[in-house]
Amino acid sequence: MRPYDTNEPENEQLTTSRRSHRKPGSDQLLGFRNVLNIIFMLLAIVGVVVYVWFDSTIGTYVVLASMGVKMVECCIRMLK
Repeated sequence: MRPYDTNEPENEQLTTSRRSHRKPGSDQLLGFRNVLNIIFMLLAIVGVVVYVWFDSTIGTYVVLASMGVKMVECCIRMLK
């Protein structure tokens, strides 16, 4: 016998334990955050390519800019 056994059927236990912890409508900025994440990924890839193949100084600046975009996205996620 499992410690969390109740008289409920097993199907109901599965549906109640898999509910989301987020409130409905709490992801109003999800689209904006997704755009920021895409910009971050593209800038990071471009920065690494520029760093390796062309100029390390410019590549470093591009990677730092991508990290700034990621920090903005992270702050939006934390402050919501």
